[in-house]
Amino acid sequence: MVHKLVQKHLLYGRREFELRDDIVKIKVNSLLDENKDFEVELAMINPDPIISKSRLEFHSRVKCRPLISLYLNKPNAEEFNAFVDALKTKAKNEFDAFAGIKNLEKSA
Repeated sequence: MVHKLVQKHLLYGRREFELRDDIVKIKVNSLLDENKDFEVELAMINPDPIISKSRLEFHSRVKCRPLISLYLNKPNAEEFNAFVDALKTKAKNEFDAFAGIKNLEKSA
């Protein structure tokens, strides 16, 4: 299943986040800066986000800087929370698979 979140901001433009297999695909169409397309590997993301002003940030497990920054509750709280929950779960599962940690829920 592909999870997708589209966020729009009056000054900063449109941002699309799409969860695919083991990556998050990000497209940024900005009014103030150049447009960007990039991908972030889920195994690199710390699944415990940090709230910073009006954003929810997922930091790297390695360099401790934000890899993904989401505007809080945009486009609405229900879509936002569903995407964040899916992102947390997939990031944890991908890291566990990378590290060779067995998921206890699956084996029970």
